[in-house]
Amino acid sequence: MGPEGGGAIVVGIPAVPGGAAAIAEQVTADLKRLYPTRGATVVLLDGERPASAGPAAAEGPPRSALAAGGIAGPESRLPDLLRAAQRLGASLCALVTAERHDEGADWVRWLVSPVLDEGFDYVCPSYLRGKYDGAINNGIVYPLTRALFGKRLRQPLGAELAVSRKLAEVLLRDEEWKTDPVHAGADIWLVTKVLSREFRICQSFLGRLPGPAADRPADLSEVLSRIAGLLFREMERHAPLWQRIAGSEPVPTFGEVRVLEDEGQRIDVARMVGAFELGHQDLRDLWSEVLPPATLLALGHASRQPATAFRLDDALWARIVFDFAVGYHVRSMERTQLLKSMTPLYLGWVAGFVNEVRGLDGAGAEARLDRLCTTFEREKPYLISRWRWPDRFRP
Repeated sequence: MGPEGGGAIVVGIPAVPGGAAAIAEQVTADLKRLYPTRGATVVLLDGERPASAGPAAAEGPPRSALAAGGIAGPESRLPDLLRAAQRLGASLCALVTAERHDEGADWVRWLVSPVLDEGFDYVCPSYLRGKYDGAINNGIVYPLTRALFGKRLRQPLGAELAVSRKLAEVLLRDEEWKTDPVHAGADIWLVTKVLSREFRICQSFLGRLPGPAADRPADLSEVLSRIAGLLFREMERHAPLWQRIAGSEPVPTFGEVRVLEDEGQRIDVARMVGAFELGHQDLRDLWSEVLPPATLLALGHASRQPATAFRLDDALWARIVFDFAVGYHVRSMERTQLLKSMTPLYLGWVAGFVNEVRGLDGAGAEARLDRLCTTFEREKPYLISRWRWPDRFRP
């Protein structure tokens, strides 16, 4: 499929307290500069009138009608955006947050141009972060999705996106909007939908992560439980596919690819190791429901390491993540309890990663993370065996 023709551009911005006017104005101005002959509509996804950058301006869509208890965040407005794009016959629709963006990154260009100019169906965002930032993505989401689906999407959980008309139409027809409204539309739901089908995907680096870090959720156990639960749920949906995939390949990448150098951020490794040791002391019996004896023995050895030298072996960590995914799948215990019990193990991995990359520059930290991902890929046969025959691996 070649580049999209001259259809309209629709960009949705969830309206939030404090307003989305500044981002709407920036997007409108950038689209007029980049694509002056196209009709472009910026839709405030709360029923307000949209800002217009051209002749395709139209009334905004109605408020989202997701079931109570549905997903939160910008992606909860995805159905509204897709319907608005369909009504306008858009060649592209994009979803952006209402938070302040990196004005020096030309981020609007890199979000929309791969679809409009290069014919891609899905643009996954990546953001400029420090080597200690995004640890859940680095330690679980990126290596797991890369091993499962064979594509190296660096930050699969971006709340922003751009999709082609072809993909938008497929997504709108998906029955899970009705059968599973609580999860449909979540970022990892969308990513796995795209990765499991024959769509052209790419990633674009959009500068610094939008908005202040202080606004991010603070309850680590809740955040980790939510993200891991969504990932493991999507593993169940797509198990026949990912069991046939080996290795991984890069995806086309746009924008400036770099990592922030160390800005003097201090990480309390001793506190994280202490949380791991306390978890090992209090949760060993619970972990024994999902982890085999060899893994429990290795964790016992790790718990006796000093904080300054603490680390979890890459293969050990990969198998722990795989074991919890299998435990979720076979319902070894109540799922929320299972997911929250991962927190001390995750903090142990973070502590070890910080110890290893503390003296490295951004490129060195990325190389270290790539080795972790390669280990997840190499250990994937273990996951497949456990998934297919869990009784053979009963601890």
